Parts: sequence; C-alpha cells; structure tokens
Amino acid sequence: MQLSIRTFLIVSGLFFCFSLLAQPSKTADVRPTLKNLTTEQKLRLLEYIRFLGADIDKEVQYSFEQLSQVNREKAVYYAGVLQKDAGNLSRTTVVWSRDTLRFGFVEEGTILLDSFVVTNTGQSPYVITDIRTSCDCTVLKKPEFPLMPGESLTLRVEFNSMGKRGRSQPGIIVYDNSSPNLRNILYLDGEVVARSASGAKKE
Repeated sequence: MQLSIRTFLIVSGLFFCFSLLAQPSKTADVRPTLKNLTTEQKLRLLEYIRFLGADIDKEVQYSFEQLSQVNREKAVYYAGVLQKDAGNLSRTTVVWSRDTLRFGFVEEGTILLDSFVVTNTGQSPYVITDIRTSCDCTVLKKPEFPLMPGESLTLRVEFNSMGKRGRSQPGIIVYDNSSPNLRNILYLDGEVVARSASGAKKE
C-alpha cells in the first residue's frame, strides 16, 4: 500500500525526533507503537516530541531528503507558497466533478457522507485558503497543501439531517486562488422526510 506524502512525512519526522531524543544507555523504539496510532494521534505525538526539544528544521530537512526528486521539487515550491499571502498567489483554473450534490430523499436524523472532487486544470498550484459552510454541513477533510497542475483532490463533506425536515440546500464556499472569482460555491440539495416507525422512507 502506498503511503500518502503527509503520512510519510509524519512517520519520518517521528523517527527523526526519536533518534535525537533517545538515550545512549537505553534505546527507545517507537515503531511498534506507531502502527497502532491513527494519523491524528501521530500528529499529537509529533507535537509533543517537538515540545521535548526536537529540532524542527532538522526534522523537516530529514523528511525532505527521503522524498523522490519530483516530490522534493513540489516541497520546495510549497515552501515558496507559504511565504506569500493568499492574495499574491498566481491564479489558476479548476474543474469540480459537480457543483451540487443531489441526495434525493433521506430520513430525518440520517448522516450523509459524500464528496466533491476538484482538478487543477491551470498552470499554477491550486491553494484552498478557507472553507465556510452553512450550519447544515461540515467539511471533514480539506487539503493543507497546494494541488499541483493536473492533480485532483477529494473534499469530504458530512450533512446531518437532524432537525432539517423539508427541502434542504446547504452551501459550501471554498475560498481559493482560482479564476475568475477566488472562490467556488458548492451545494447539497435534497429533501429530508420524517422517519417512519417501520424504518421505510416516506417520499
């Protein structure tokens, strides 16, 4: 199974930090524990290791050296992006798999999980700077890194239909560096119906 760049950097960073903090008299090895931790738990552990004194610059350099040449170039470019304000980013164009997620009829109380896919069709990296939603839905996963030209990513969303009986059209505003408006608006659209005693949907 191929690891994502984010997961790879987390694991590399943890290995590097523990190599710095390990005592000569007793060698500690975090690897057996890592396989039982979630990505979020690994991030929390990494922050704690940094708190204990790990050198973040050396950690980043160590992780960088483990990357392929192609991914090193992406990382260097992203380092440059991080130095700029969002308003100074070069514009790019994107295509979304859909602008409206039509979920039809769902029973009240149902939690809907779905996603939108965006592809960078321009010549500059695509950067999402902020996401705002109505109270009806939540973005579960958004990228914290640039999407290079030709690449695609998935925006995971969750809609909780509790208390939303009737027509529901929550919106998601994605602020970014795309032309022409520096934002994209996505919608969910469907009908929330009363939950029946038998569990069948009422239309």
